[in-house]
Amino acid sequence: MESFGTDLRFAWRSLWKHPSLTLIAVVALALGIGANTAIFSVVQAVLLKPLPFPEPDRVIRLIDVAPDKLRAGATSPPDFADWQAQNRAFSHLAAIGTEFVNLTGEGEPERLYAGQVSGDFFGALGAKPLLGRPLLPAEDVAGGPNVAVLSSRFWQRRFGGDPGIVGRRLILNGEPTVIVGVVASSLDLPKGAELWLPLRLTVKEEQRGGHYLRVLGRLRPGVSLPRAQSEMSGIAARLAIAHPDTNTNWGIRLSPLRETMVENIRPALFVLLGAVGLVLLIACANVANLLLSRLAAREREVAVRTALGAGRGRLIRQFLTESTLLSLAGGLLGALLAAGGTPLLLALFGDRIPRAQEVGIDGAVLAFTLVLSLGTGLLFGLLPALHASSPNLQSTLRDGAKGAGDRRGRRTRSSLVFAEVALAIVLLVSAGLLVRSLRELQNVRPGFRSDHALSVQVALPESGYKEEPKQVAFYRDLLPRLAALPGVKSAAAGYPLPLSGNRYRLAFQAEGLPAEVTDLPRANMAFVSPDYFATLGIPLQQGRVFDGHEAIGGEKVTVINRTLAETIWRGQNPIGRRISFDVPVNEKSEWFRIVGVVGDVHHLGLDEDSGNQSYLPLFQSPISEAGLVVRTAGSPTGLAAAVTRTVRQIDPALPVADVKTLDALLADSVAEPRANAFLLSLLAALALVLSAVGVYGVLSYSVAERTREIGLRMALGAGAGQILRQLLREGLGIVLAGIAAGLLGAFFLARVLASLLFGVTTRDPLTFVGVPLVLLAVALIATWVPARRATKVEPVVALRYE
Repeated sequence: MESFGTDLRFAWRSLWKHPSLTLIAVVALALGIGANTAIFSVVQAVLLKPLPFPEPDRVIRLIDVAPDKLRAGATSPPDFADWQAQNRAFSHLAAIGTEFVNLTGEGEPERLYAGQVSGDFFGALGAKPLLGRPLLPAEDVAGGPNVAVLSSRFWQRRFGGDPGIVGRRLILNGEPTVIVGVVASSLDLPKGAELWLPLRLTVKEEQRGGHYLRVLGRLRPGVSLPRAQSEMSGIAARLAIAHPDTNTNWGIRLSPLRETMVENIRPALFVLLGAVGLVLLIACANVANLLLSRLAAREREVAVRTALGAGRGRLIRQFLTESTLLSLAGGLLGALLAAGGTPLLLALFGDRIPRAQEVGIDGAVLAFTLVLSLGTGLLFGLLPALHASSPNLQSTLRDGAKGAGDRRGRRTRSSLVFAEVALAIVLLVSAGLLVRSLRELQNVRPGFRSDHALSVQVALPESGYKEEPKQVAFYRDLLPRLAALPGVKSAAAGYPLPLSGNRYRLAFQAEGLPAEVTDLPRANMAFVSPDYFATLGIPLQQGRVFDGHEAIGGEKVTVINRTLAETIWRGQNPIGRRISFDVPVNEKSEWFRIVGVVGDVHHLGLDEDSGNQSYLPLFQSPISEAGLVVRTAGSPTGLAAAVTRTVRQIDPALPVADVKTLDALLADSVAEPRANAFLLSLLAALALVLSAVGVYGVLSYSVAERTREIGLRMALGAGAGQILRQLLREGLGIVLAGIAAGLLGAFFLARVLASLLFGVTTRDPLTFVGVPLVLLAVALIATWVPARRATKVEPVVALRYE
């Protein structure tokens, strides 16, 4: 301990003597360690931390897999009932639906996102309420009491964390509802739910083709996942035999709940984790180069200590103590940077990170930072320590004061710059691919005009709008009022709005075109008012759009998109043809006559095909929930209050939610790829700067080290141009070798990015050519400055230098 204390004091004095070098090293390390800490805090919360339930690995998601194997997700109520009745592998099996409910009564009306769950939901998770109790299976029956469990997030926001909340009544959709419990917001299932209500599922055989329920279960003790998978596959096979019209070739896939929650974000997090790791390696190489450069000035000190009896192990320990002090200081500063940067990281990704409320700098993250700091100190300190611990005593003691070059040290420093450049190329290529992908995505035409348009969401409660005529009357009354507002050019209603994240999808059959039921195409459905197409700027290509005369009980009509027309009729005129969504069709099936064809719209995302789309008239097929869109002559944001006021004039208790411009909806649809591209570009830029500093530092030191040599050559007749060319060759030779190695690595590692790219291949020639040119240009500047300075050496001064 006494020896360690001596090493520590000596290391502190040594670093304090060179404050500029110490500061540069600490800042470089802090940037690398801080970036790793921030990303790890997300990875730890999302991928590593177990779910907040007892035995979370036994909570399993049951996923219906469609015959084409490309679609997987929800199941139908009759299938869920059969799974419950026939399985023996699960102690609890629960279904989950979602709905928006209107909260009225106390305070401002509010639209809430609710999870509708069957009676076994809380039992399947094993979740314990913070207050009160969970929903009971006995309450999940038709005619049961109106009860609700609140999330702690909503409880705190709306009621200030009132401990007496259990037993209070809320007015949800016009009905009194008793609060029976509060659960932690970490139970974020479905994601974003603010309360949970009984599902009260009504099972009808005609619902078997409608897949909208998510299902999870808890495995019985002693039952393995493969055994449960085998049993559920057998159930799927039996259902296919019993119900060939709807279940043929449908399968069931089991997956741990945590895996399904993170499957979309996992690739991006792994890419970012790898990227910050590369940045830290580059920072380590830079600091190692700084220490190697400083060691040249300490060669005489090391040689004297060796001559006086200091062993190699003693010297290595001394230098590793110095590097560890640097890394711990960098780690402390990095932790502070991460604490400030993590909220910005979460804001950048928005609500796309599951369990985001659990992300933070906790004990596990600080332990990671400490281990990373210690490991980093060993990593960048070991090479200089080994180099310094084996000096050439005779040469150093005789010539050290004359600045004799150390070829071994020069080769080591050049190797580190080579590694920096190679790693930087990998990062720059990855960032270039994501930026190119984002640009391609943003260049996709959404199929509608997003400028000068404001959207809001309304949901009509069943208590006042249960009958369809009342729903139609509401929209017929509201839309003209909105269109008459000052600055409004037109107004429309529709559900779902493009890029809203909602989808209503059904199989359909075209009249006169025979098809096997299992091969029937599917179409996205939207319910729209007559002015919907004009307000959103969706072009009419054939026939007509709805004229407002469509009515309940009249002939059913529809407008389809170009893709559906070409999929079914392949160049023939679809106007006047009929399609039915009651499949398999029978004498009771409803048929919709096609009256128009409009352009394709990307409803689900710019990275997904528009697919088949059918629009139904809202005045003929009304629904309780809709998005209102107003197109304005000027800025739309100032109209939010006027739109809300107009809605309240018709129904004072009706909340207005999700007030957004269509431009914002469009921007939100590319938020995740934009965040990925931004973060990776930021890391790549940091890597580029660190690499340029490394190139500049090595060549600057080389010039200073070889001042006498350069002066001698110039005295013997070498021109400034010759000196300049030689130094540029040396510097750029290292850079070009690093670029070649980096391109080779990027060529293979780019495949990791494949799932994050759109419209760009992992072998994109523009990226693989442009990125090296950018780095080469930066390296040329970093090389030119010290090389140019070398040509200004005065031979007489250089030869007199001692």
